[in-house]
Amino acid sequence: MRKWFSFSPGEYSVRFEKRLYQLVSDYEHVAVLTDKYPFYNGHAHQYHEFELLAGFGALNVFDEDISGLSASAASLDDWLLGYFSYDLKNDFESFLSSGNQDSVGFKKFSFFQPRFLIRKINDTWSVGYQTNCDTYKDAEMFVEKIRQKEMPENPELPEVNFQSNVSESEYLRTVEKLIWHIRKGDVYEINYCIDFFAKHIGLDPALVFSDLLEVAPMPFAVLLRHQDAFLMGASPERYLRKRGARLISQPMKGTARRNSDIYDDYQVMKSLADSDKERAENIMIADLVRNDLSRVAARGTVKVEDLCSVFPFPGVYQMISTISAQIHTDANWLDPVRCSFPMGSMTGAPKIRAMELIEKYEKSSRSLYSGAVGYVTPELDYDFNVVIRSFLFNQNSGHLSYTVGSAITDVCNPHEEYEECLLKAERLRKLFNKNVEYDSFRS
Repeated sequence: MRKWFSFSPGEYSVRFEKRLYQLVSDYEHVAVLTDKYPFYNGHAHQYHEFELLAGFGALNVFDEDISGLSASAASLDDWLLGYFSYDLKNDFESFLSSGNQDSVGFKKFSFFQPRFLIRKINDTWSVGYQTNCDTYKDAEMFVEKIRQKEMPENPELPEVNFQSNVSESEYLRTVEKLIWHIRKGDVYEINYCIDFFAKHIGLDPALVFSDLLEVAPMPFAVLLRHQDAFLMGASPERYLRKRGARLISQPMKGTARRNSDIYDDYQVMKSLADSDKERAENIMIADLVRNDLSRVAARGTVKVEDLCSVFPFPGVYQMISTISAQIHTDANWLDPVRCSFPMGSMTGAPKIRAMELIEKYEKSSRSLYSGAVGYVTPELDYDFNVVIRSFLFNQNSGHLSYTVGSAITDVCNPHEEYEECLLKAERLRKLFNKNVEYDSFRS
């Protein structure tokens, strides 16, 4: 049984939270989920529930068999935190495969039952502990451990020279090939990604995450550790949320750089909202999500709650649709994931053929990128993000990377798609190269 009690951070709440991030170095299984979205207005993200949910230490780990995860969670009656990597697709569609090497080290999936769970809702902090493993005093000592955690003096991230696994000219040629596949009728839309990486890097994942939140405060930010593999991410996108029998998915397609001038910024938003190309991309993926959810939904319950709405985020506008459904009474709690993973916004339509072409044309394993991270409650409800705008890091090898991509359609301009990739990469790249001009990144 998990018991909860409230506590005071004992200092400025933001500083306490940064100390909490530093505990990622003390446990092999850690997940910190934060919601830093600064533009709540009652509509943009009406499903917000907490500012922070963080688990430390593993009482149990489930990472061998996806059916075992389904059964174990149903009998555990406790919280689980974890992830689904992109290549879990091969378990859900047996004729799919992956040949690219994963240099980071995440498994296909992994969820852990946390020893200690920290939660912040509004200004209230609380800690949860399992009574069959720990006492109230143990939980108090854990909170005190956070309060006393040493912070690095004069923290500063190293300069990192990222290399691209695809040159600009090669990118343009590949997009032309994908357009050929589209015109041939193989797919309508495909998400094509490129990877930027550096080797033998030493860094503090907690500091990376903290600095990332400063420049990109997002609703689905994650600091995750699985043994030597780390994710530091600032995702704006929800993959799938379950509350009781109700499912919500919010695919994101359509990106535009914001402007510091208020009038020009409004014109950017309006241009994105009125773009036939961006709306077509978004509607195709919304339709794909409708199809995915219909496989597990009660008849007549799949609905488009919101279509092609444009929302503000730090640095960019994003076009988002919201699709809902009611789970069929015969469905298992994990069946909606089985029927919809990987998310359509990161694959394309039709999804299976798009994933085959992704495997053919992308040069690196996506690993946890375009996978999902989130939590499962004792009631078997859950909320998962889409892993984008994220760094992947292997502490042992020093391999650091991030991946960006865009949707390729029949009417897309390859040069504009490349520019969109650079826009998405800019805030990540600037974290380590604050004095490098944007255009120099082309090399």
